[in-house]
Amino acid sequence: MSKQVIHPLTGHVYRLTEDGLVEVTDPRTGARGVFDFQARWQSGELRHADLQMAGWVGRLAQRRSSRQPEE
Repeated sequence: MSKQVIHPLTGHVYRLTEDGLVEVTDPRTGARGVFDFQARWQSGELRHADLQMAGWVGRLAQRRSSRQPEE
């Protein structure tokens, strides 16, 4: 199961993708957009995401991917 959060005001669903990006879905319209953890648009119909929500969902993935493997 992937990490996801529902925005308390808009109802948009913020979900972490396997490649560490944040997919935002509007359940009312079905529109989607993909953003990085700083809410910068990558692709999709939705062009705006909440910075805080994208950070909460995507920042952990960013930290994990930047770690060096232990020897």
